Amino acid sequence: MPYQDQSLTIKMAAPFCILLIVILLTQVVGVYVSNNFLASGGIKGYWIISQLIFPFVLVLLLAIPITQLYFSKPIINRENLLLMALFFGLLLCLFIYLQFFAADYLSHYRHGSSLEELREAGKFQRFLIFTVSTIIGWEVLHRGFLLGGGQYCLTQHYKINPVAAAVIMTVIVCIFEVLFHIKKPIYEAIGMIFASPLLSYLTIKTRSLWPALTFHLLIELAFGFSAFYYSVY
Repeated sequence: MPYQDQSLTIKMAAPFCILLIVILLTQVVGVYVSNNFLASGGIKGYWIISQLIFPFVLVLLLAIPITQLYFSKPIINRENLLLMALFFGLLLCLFIYLQFFAADYLSHYRHGSSLEELREAGKFQRFLIFTVSTIIGWEVLHRGFLLGGGQYCLTQHYKINPVAAAVIMTVIVCIFEVLFHIKKPIYEAIGMIFASPLLSYLTIKTRSLWPALTFHLLIELAFGFSAFYYSVY
């Protein structure tokens, strides 16, 4: 009986552990090799393969239902609309901060180039293409496969309360995202400590990753516009 119980425990733990390990490796490998797989127009081909195609194969192998991955239309009710209004308010605060108080931060991405030089080089257009291609993959991977898939594994295999599973996976997703941003300016890593749980909470409340994806994209657009088209005084 002890041997049988141990075998059952390993079988229960396997899908959750495999999900975490594979997604972690996907992120780590991507940091080093994604620039070698650039597709046309600045789209990072590696991210399309690793964050969209490969995870779909993984969840099928782990028997995680696609319906659990937050790909459905968002639930729109009064509470969720108020939550989205809060996100728009925070987005406005971010935009104001970027325009007037983020000179050092934006200069990191300008690399000493003037705004005129950046515009003439067409970097903003390439930034937009790159951002759309990576944000979609990023949100699908984290708010879809990792958040939704992890919750399914915890509730189905470990029989953990759904609320506790949501909290655990929100923390894990936050750790993943903060660690990825550490190699960038420290402002981004600190920002993700707060932004990641909020985006995950929005996903869980609306039962859909699309609102979080939209807000994440708007954040990046606010940053891109500030970096390439706005002077900070």
